[in-house]
Amino acid sequence: MLPLTCVNCCHNALQTDLLGTTHGYCAEHRRVLMSPTELTCGRLLRKDLPLTRAREERALHERRYSPGAISTVREATPVNGTSTSSSPRDLALLRRDTVGDVIADYGRLDSKFATLAQLHRVPGPRAEVAMFSLGRAYVSRCVERKGPWTSGLHLLWWAKQGLGDEPQVELRDLRAEMPLPPTRHVELAKWAVVMLRLLFVSDVGHHAAQGHHRKVGALSSLAEDAVLGTGALDPGKLLRWIARTGAKRVEHALPQRDYDRLAVSLHVDAD
Repeated sequence: MLPLTCVNCCHNALQTDLLGTTHGYCAEHRRVLMSPTELTCGRLLRKDLPLTRAREERALHERRYSPGAISTVREATPVNGTSTSSSPRDLALLRRDTVGDVIADYGRLDSKFATLAQLHRVPGPRAEVAMFSLGRAYVSRCVERKGPWTSGLHLLWWAKQGLGDEPQVELRDLRAEMPLPPTRHVELAKWAVVMLRLLFVSDVGHHAAQGHHRKVGALSSLAEDAVLGTGALDPGKLLRWIARTGAKRVEHALPQRDYDRLAVSLHVDAD
């Protein structure tokens, strides 16, 4: 049931099934999640699926779970204040975590992108997971509201810059207990971080294709192609595929000159 829970939702950027804190935080409902593996809601946007499939899953999920309330997975019953918290004291504890402090401001600053930009400046794999998790939800919502695919332009550029970097996962970054040697646990966590980068790039590619931008639109299958090209959950193989194939595709889709041109047009539109 874990794929259907808050742990696997982009709106909970503090956690994946392998990385993160014990408690989660839902940026949609603005609540600390005390038992995230048992909770869900109708707004679920799965971290582990490409955008089209994640949206299909969300539509199915919404038939059983209310978008307006956090519920238990098993009974689909709203928790009504149990298993979650909006207590100032609990939020204060959340803010003692470097990533949690930034996430707690999501939607409260001048723009949600300001939070994503802050996460970009925080080192470590947990901040990267948070940025691309919230980034997937942010860009998807912008486009659903008839915004341009370029709402994710700067995030796409940041993803391109670090696409082939090996995540520096440490034991302290791991969230869940697993019956695996620590080295394998860390390997799986690294693979998950790199796949989240690829999924974000694929999301923007999907949006760009809908906006008739063929070059960036060609990236819509990047994550799935990476899985087909590597097979096993092996971060080394995945990073070698990126070095051999993936990075070249992203460079072709968004060279520096195109990024500069699009960034200037975004700035003009904002003015």
